[in-house]
Amino acid sequence: MELEKTVAIITGSGNGLGMGIAKKMFAEGASLALWDIDFESVNRLAFELDHSGQRVLPLKVDITDESGVQSAAATTVDKFGHIDVLVNNAGISRHKPLEETTLEIWDAVIKVNLTGTFICCKAVAPVMKKQEFGKIVNIASLGGRTGRPGVGVNYAASKGGVIGLTKLLAKELGPSNIYVNAICPGPILTDQTKQYPREVFDTWNAGRAVPKDGLPEDIGDAVVFLASRRSNWITGVSLDVNGGIFIA
Repeated sequence: MELEKTVAIITGSGNGLGMGIAKKMFAEGASLALWDIDFESVNRLAFELDHSGQRVLPLKVDITDESGVQSAAATTVDKFGHIDVLVNNAGISRHKPLEETTLEIWDAVIKVNLTGTFICCKAVAPVMKKQEFGKIVNIASLGGRTGRPGVGVNYAASKGGVIGLTKLLAKELGPSNIYVNAICPGPILTDQTKQYPREVFDTWNAGRAVPKDGLPEDIGDAVVFLASRRSNWITGVSLDVNGGIFIA
């Protein structure tokens, strides 16, 4: 197994993409701290994955609350002894055209998607520096890479910011053997996206090179790779996982 003896935090892991990532990492042997603002969702997932509670710790965490995040990081260390991987997956969207985007809507998305990612990185960095090793995987977006129409100015800016943060932290934390990378998913078929008509989902996938729909486990596989020792000379990269919608 790729992640045996690895301890990973996954934010926003109660449903959708985060749940898919959690299931893949658990199957590869990782012990997990499942963070989500909705405790019931991560508590259910924790029980599904590990009835014993030995390898999974569900925690209610608001990633925009710095003191709460620091406390959750400390609780994770108390439970498992170390933190090897942080997966910054939690995020929200409030898609509006520019002139319909209020400052409140703008701030809400930036606060979770970008500031929350910063807060979580800041909380785990001292732990990873002390152990002289760590992997941070930030879930960005195709929208942050390309500014695709329809994703919302706030969402595109937040995910573009995550990509910039990833590059900076790769340089800053690299001397401590901490690797920082981002994944930029294309449209993923989740319970949330299934609520839209199929033709809407198809428009999001316009130009895709392969017929296969993107699934949470596809992103999970990419996270497993970047969290594993197989990626130990890769840092500062934004990995496009989008079925060929965008080819740089």
